[in-house]
Amino acid sequence: MKTLKKTNPMIFVTFWLMLTFMLAMSFQNVNGQLFNDIKSLKSPLTDDLLILTAVGNGYSDQTIIIFIPDATAGFDSDYDAYKLPGIYAAPQLYSIIPCCNLAVNALPEITTNLEVQLGFEVGYDTTYTISATCLYTFDPSVTIHMEDTKDNVFINLMTDSVYTFTANPSDDPERFKLYFNYTLFVDLKVFLEGPYSGTEMNTNLNSGGYIPLSQPYNTIPWNYNGSESVVAIPNSDITDWVLVELRDATDAGSANNAAMFDRQAGFLLKNGTIAGLDGASNLEFHIPYLQNLYIVVWHRNHLGIMSAYPVTESGGIYSYDFSSGVDQVYGGVHAHKNLGGGVYGMIGGDGDANGIINNADKTSIWWIIAGKRGYEAGDYNLNGQINNKDKNNVWLINIGSTSQVPN
Repeated sequence: MKTLKKTNPMIFVTFWLMLTFMLAMSFQNVNGQLFNDIKSLKSPLTDDLLILTAVGNGYSDQTIIIFIPDATAGFDSDYDAYKLPGIYAAPQLYSIIPCCNLAVNALPEITTNLEVQLGFEVGYDTTYTISATCLYTFDPSVTIHMEDTKDNVFINLMTDSVYTFTANPSDDPERFKLYFNYTLFVDLKVFLEGPYSGTEMNTNLNSGGYIPLSQPYNTIPWNYNGSESVVAIPNSDITDWVLVELRDATDAGSANNAAMFDRQAGFLLKNGTIAGLDGASNLEFHIPYLQNLYIVVWHRNHLGIMSAYPVTESGGIYSYDFSSGVDQVYGGVHAHKNLGGGVYGMIGGDGDANGIINNADKTSIWWIIAGKRGYEAGDYNLNGQINNKDKNNVWLINIGSTSQVPN
């Protein structure tokens, strides 16, 4: 976070909210300095300032969230301003802290997964908007999302700064919440049948120099346009790239394609761990979910799988082991297979990645490139050589298998 420079300390004493008869908002500090509207605060407060404006029923209201290093999470008489109620017909927008409601909420720092509860009240059933401004005052790495718990929507304010919705006087006043730097750390374990050899997977594609430096899922059927790439493969234990997909749904059966809200390519290590681009860290996602989190893992020539149960957080990490039992994957015995010793893995042989292992995976994929070396869809055991072992030891024994990931 940038360091806030205070050009005039007296500007930062208590701001008191006043509503004029025209409902134009003004702030006045104890020295009698008057600010005509919230935007006039922007000049001395150049860093990490969020202004939210609610408009509807012919009226508007504003609230501020500002980050100042020596502020606290509680009420700060030097910085915060109480929210004073306006007329019934006007929308009321404010921050909520344990002691009170605030028009100006000063906080000490932007921490990971910082939540700010908003209050929003209306006197008339109609359409409203909440607009975010001064977003440029934040470092580009900062993410800001707003949750609408009534309509089950997350809005990325950095990309969609105006949100339109309907509201009525009976709505829960704590309908909206802000999330700063939301980060979802994902720790996954999964094995691929093809390269698995009893305890771990081979890394032949890696040692042979065949693994591409950019993620390979930008083609049909994944059509993933992520920019994940490296200047060199970062870890000698890497087996291949995989694509991890997050879905938000009430239950596994409802976690279909429409429930997908984020994707990211990562490296699959020989021990089953999925790592980020450094080859070691957990994957990080920055979009919140509303209901239950289900995770899908895709590989370019193995059948995709999805968690059978919601993935939950413990100690700040969302962990899930797909390999530990038959019931860990949605679809059970039909979705993945026992690789030996009770270790389960993704089913190999889906060379055309259409979710069905059939004759086309031999005739249209394996047969055409048999005898070649390299990073090929028909290399079902991922050893860099396309030969009869791929056909007989992987594809042949899995004919008829289909992906159980909900469409």
